[in-house]
Amino acid sequence: LFMALLALSVINVALPVIGTTFGADSSSLQWVISGYALAFGLLLVPSGRLGDATGRKRIFLAGVTVFTVGALIAGFAQSIEMLNLARLVQGVGSGMLNPQTFGLIQKYFRKEARARAFATMATTVSIATASGPLVGGLLIEALGEDLGWRAMFLVNVPLGVLGLVLGQPWPPDD
Repeated sequence: LFMALLALSVINVALPVIGTTFGADSSSLQWVISGYALAFGLLLVPSGRLGDATGRKRIFLAGVTVFTVGALIAGFAQSIEMLNLARLVQGVGSGMLNPQTFGLIQKYFRKEARARAFATMATTVSIATASGPLVGGLLIEALGEDLGWRAMFLVNVPLGVLGLVLGQPWPPDD
């Protein structure tokens, strides 16, 4: 959940350097954000229902995989069109995994433990959203313009792999 929400807010500070890298116009740059948000939003309800019907863990892991592949493609994008396609893929993955976090908490936590789990999730959402621009700015400052914006995506690859590794044993099969 953290990486999916960070990906939504981190990109804002990179749009000027991405535009310079690809010579992209404002419409193409707008799709870097909007494509992700559109794919994410469109899949929330159907993915939640699919998780209910076929297993939340399965859809969560599939979503992490799709998101991570999208991040990898975005990090190595050679054109604004390729970047926008990768962002759509990331949005699909995020739309798949996000509803599963709610469903897993609802299913496996009770009473005070559920309240703590939702509080932890709310804290995660807040930190991810608020820290995105800071992380993006630091990456661009530390790594330079071209490598910095690419690192914003590539940092999600090891996080996604970690999520897949930890997502296998922790949530029970459902």
